[in-house]
Amino acid sequence: MLFRVSGRIASKSQFKFSSLRAQLHDLIYRDDKSSDLYKLGAACPKSAVGQPGSEIREQERRYEVTKLSNGITVLTESASSPSRVDVGILLDVGTRDETNETSGSLLSIKNTYYKTVLNTNETINYGVIQQSGGEFEMDYDQESAYFKAHCLAHDVVDVFKVVSDCALEPRSVVAANSAVEKNYGTHNLENIIKSGEGFNETIFKTAFGLTGLGMPLRGFKTNIGNLSAYTIQKFQLENINPSKIIVAGAGIYNHTEFVSLVQDSLGFIPAGQTSKVRTQTQYVGGEVRNLTDDNEIAIALLFPSTNWTNSQAAVFQVLNALLGLQGSAQSRLQRNILNKNSYADVVESLNFTFSDAGLFGVKIIGSADKGTELLSSVVNELKNLTGPISNTELTRAKNILKTQLYLALERTSDRLEEAAKSLKVFNAIKINDYATYIDSVTSDQINKAVVDLLKNRPTLVAEGGLANRLPTFDQVLNQLK
Repeated sequence: MLFRVSGRIASKSQFKFSSLRAQLHDLIYRDDKSSDLYKLGAACPKSAVGQPGSEIREQERRYEVTKLSNGITVLTESASSPSRVDVGILLDVGTRDETNETSGSLLSIKNTYYKTVLNTNETINYGVIQQSGGEFEMDYDQESAYFKAHCLAHDVVDVFKVVSDCALEPRSVVAANSAVEKNYGTHNLENIIKSGEGFNETIFKTAFGLTGLGMPLRGFKTNIGNLSAYTIQKFQLENINPSKIIVAGAGIYNHTEFVSLVQDSLGFIPAGQTSKVRTQTQYVGGEVRNLTDDNEIAIALLFPSTNWTNSQAAVFQVLNALLGLQGSAQSRLQRNILNKNSYADVVESLNFTFSDAGLFGVKIIGSADKGTELLSSVVNELKNLTGPISNTELTRAKNILKTQLYLALERTSDRLEEAAKSLKVFNAIKINDYATYIDSVTSDQINKAVVDLLKNRPTLVAEGGLANRLPTFDQVLNQLK
């Protein structure tokens, strides 16, 4: 006798076998109708389940620091809630460590940081980052270079190896040759968009000379053709050693495991490597005037201030917010210059702080035929800071500064970078103390800081039309008295 089973003709014996197999399946995979999971799946979607949901509370972030036997420092921030993982490598090397021979080395590395040849190549590195759904970038300034990436937790090992290779592998001939054209493009692009970076470089050159902090961020354009693989490798070997490397990770559940990952990837670097001693910064000051055919003129008047480790660093941060931090319609520069003078287009306070030096002042942009008035208004605003400062004005400046601080520290990648730089400068993580430092600043401290500031030889930079008709440097000195 034949039966139709699953769309085909089957014999009685075959049907019995199929039935036994079904019964055996039901016996093995029988549902436990008493379990919460079964009740949840079988329940009517319109009725309340009655099962309380699990709540995840954000935990307090903990920082742990370990130094490897070869001198590399490992910093982790614990995972406060389920999220991505951020990793970074901070190198205590910046453009101030470049020389006339190696100027532009960091720009060359930035423009080709994906290009490696020893363990992987550019295609593999890019593929690892893309497949992880993460992001990887590199940036640098006068005193440090930072490679950072983020990804999901299960991709940390692969992504970290990419970051470490890109950060520490000696630059190859392929990378150096590829960077030449890219470096020229970077300089040409700045000439077109005029982001203001070139103007800032002129400020640093005038203040510190053509060495150390006065070296340009993008390097000398005339030196691009000399940046061979040998030259860049020489720069790396002279300035990078294990004691200048901080490896950082955020969203890390196990500090010991992350330390093991760093040890496996970078433990081979020998300890005790010698590197060039960073030259102490010497302030020079003076004036530079670049005459152009523009209808506008940009003027910057700055003075030597303080470094990060000085107790007055917080005072200048608050002073910067009080005078003219961007985003504040109630700042002094906005109220007293922009709102009252139609010929003033842009005015902002400048505050640059480094490990052993600092600059503070004001930059103003406006009509070229009103250059003298623009400069006089800047001088007057700086001198007025030696007078009374109301509690309302001081509190507003502190609140603006703390708001920007809290917003920045909410971003995991920015917080991790700041923690690493804090460890580099202070040998401790002080990012949770920044708000306390801000609140402790008084109006008397600001008055005293400005009085001491104006006693120093200034740095005056003017660029634009009629720059040669501005008051002389000696006349500016007399106005400041």
